[in-house]
Amino acid sequence: MKDAVETYLRLRRSTGFALSNDEYLLASFVRFAGERNEAHIRAQTAIDWAAQGPSAAQRDARLKALCRFARHVRAEDDRHELPPSKYFGCRRKRRPPYIYTKGEIDRLIEAAAQLHPRDTLRPHSYATLLALLASPTSSWPVGIGARRRRLLRLCC
Repeated sequence: MKDAVETYLRLRRSTGFALSNDEYLLASFVRFAGERNEAHIRAQTAIDWAAQGPSAAQRDARLKALCRFARHVRAEDDRHELPPSKYFGCRRKRRPPYIYTKGEIDRLIEAAAQLHPRDTLRPHSYATLLALLASPTSSWPVGIGARRRRLLRLCC
């Protein structure tokens, strides 16, 4: 199974994935399965291994990483079982976005305008950027595009 993991990681990395955590997790699973003298992925073994994670989120991440590998390796050898990917049922909760008040935005822009060194474009650039970001989203891309066209006309 170790060779299959290396092949899988090499293939996924060739398509742009870093997979440093998956590499660690899959190596851990290969050792765990090896201790049970299993050469193929078994659903119960996968669940037992993933259950060693200290939190619900980590148990879920461990099992999902193994499920991705299992789908890949099962295409060549159907003796590998597909573990249930939603066994632990962990669902990430997104933090609600924070909406700045007009007063907070004004204070941020003022603070940006006070950045050092004062005799450079830095404070003006940050104050302008924050003001553009705080404006309605429909207007600032238009403004940036117009400025870019103007700059291109001047230099090219």
